[in-house]
Amino acid sequence: MVKLKKCIDTPKVMAGKSMDAKGRRRIYLIDPQWALGAILLSCALLGRGDPVTPCGDQQMCVSKDRCLPQMGQYRSAVCQASEVCCDISQVDESVDVTEGPSDAEDLCGMSNPRGLDANANASEDQAKFGEFPWTIALFHKGQYFGGGSLVSQNAVLMAAHLLADKSEADIVVRAGDWDLSSTEESTSHEERQVSRVVKHENFNAKTGVNNLALLFFENPLPKASHIRPICLPAAERSIDARCFVAGWGKKAYPDVEYSSILKKIELPIVDRATCQNQLRQTRLGRSFVLAPSFVCAGGEKGKDACQGDGGSALFCPLADNTSRYEQVGIVNWGIECGKENVPAVYTDVTKFLPWIEQQLKQGSNELMGSYRRLINY
Repeated sequence: MVKLKKCIDTPKVMAGKSMDAKGRRRIYLIDPQWALGAILLSCALLGRGDPVTPCGDQQMCVSKDRCLPQMGQYRSAVCQASEVCCDISQVDESVDVTEGPSDAEDLCGMSNPRGLDANANASEDQAKFGEFPWTIALFHKGQYFGGGSLVSQNAVLMAAHLLADKSEADIVVRAGDWDLSSTEESTSHEERQVSRVVKHENFNAKTGVNNLALLFFENPLPKASHIRPICLPAAERSIDARCFVAGWGKKAYPDVEYSSILKKIELPIVDRATCQNQLRQTRLGRSFVLAPSFVCAGGEKGKDACQGDGGSALFCPLADNTSRYEQVGIVNWGIECGKENVPAVYTDVTKFLPWIEQQLKQGSNELMGSYRRLINY
């Protein structure tokens, strides 16, 4: 814990703004709970004390127009509306910072709990139209093959195993869709041709370790209520709430067809020791070891991600806003689907934040310049 007395000239918090004792910087505060964050951030910028900035080392939350466009940006739940995590060295000091963040519509991870179309009827196991705006359907040569999540207006996070034998030139991402068999939703979906694919360099197709990839496209998706990025997790945290997966995969393991309407699966996070022990009771055997890059969820009868959901996000509500979500996992693999006491395995996003951030930066730069026996979902 940072001791505030270590920070000389502690900032004065007043009228929704924070400024240092010499008047050198002002930071807009969205509400009183952000006052402490502003104090710590001011200390960091003044070189006094050793506070940790919300985004990570040498980064801070700033409005998007203050982060120089040559660098990548990523959305985090620690930032407010219209803000991104930005390298301190890339903050444009010439931009006026007296104005606060804009409309809450621009918050990452903000869901639409009631949906956006009263005429789009959804059953209990289906998402409402527009409920989870970050869900992405992936197509290869016109055929649906998996899911992903929007993490910026021109980047999708997904599972690397889905890219086997696929050319980036034949991959299309679709945002804002709900019923893949219909074009009659109240708001149209958007499609983008993938221009660049980045798989994690240490991905192991046999074990599913390091199973993640990013897809980039040149023309950013529009900002809309039914198309919005998911928040990346700020840090590892204890998750007490139940989480969700949304995807167009099978409803049950014996099914032949994928679901045409976006499914909504509510799941508990399963701790590592329990998950490993439960998976050892399956055909994986008593010697199975859960890799550090995995996180587990599920184990409830009839509730699970399944084949066709691969790459989709496992997302959990924020502690202070249950309508807003952060992505903690990527659908990776499992033993059949929906078996009691057999959780599914997800790529743990919190273990890959530096990699994701670096690829988003590099991807932005380049775009501006121009186990096999396991059932992969």
